[in-house]
Amino acid sequence: MRLDSIAPTVLALSLASGAAAASIPLRPGDYGAIGLACDNQPNATTMSFDGRSFSYAHASKCTDTVTRRSAGTLTIAETCRAAGDGSPAKADTATFGLRRQSATRFVLIKGESATSFRRCGPPGYFNRH
Repeated sequence: MRLDSIAPTVLALSLASGAAAASIPLRPGDYGAIGLACDNQPNATTMSFDGRSFSYAHASKCTDTVTRRSAGTLTIAETCRAAGDGSPAKADTATFGLRRQSATRFVLIKGESATSFRRCGPPGYFNRH
């Protein structure tokens, strides 16, 4: 088999896997609730986004999958498999909405509640202790 006949397939697979990784169009980093200074965020209002999935102070090793896109809102199914410190935990799946406002701002929608977030810094910004 010739190498030039394989290259288009490899390129297509690379693009497809890249598209899946970029399904949540936000800049990687640590995010905090708007209305609180980044340096004064309690754990409950912080999350980290690695470019694929979110993680939190009390939940990590999460996998986020966009299940629907409608009227500017993504519906995301998220399964977390560890506590915030990385120790194993029973897998838990939740669904939430995310309305992107920019590459560094979004509104998180859970049930009837909506909270606005903005990027406070690079991944690890909140790991100050």
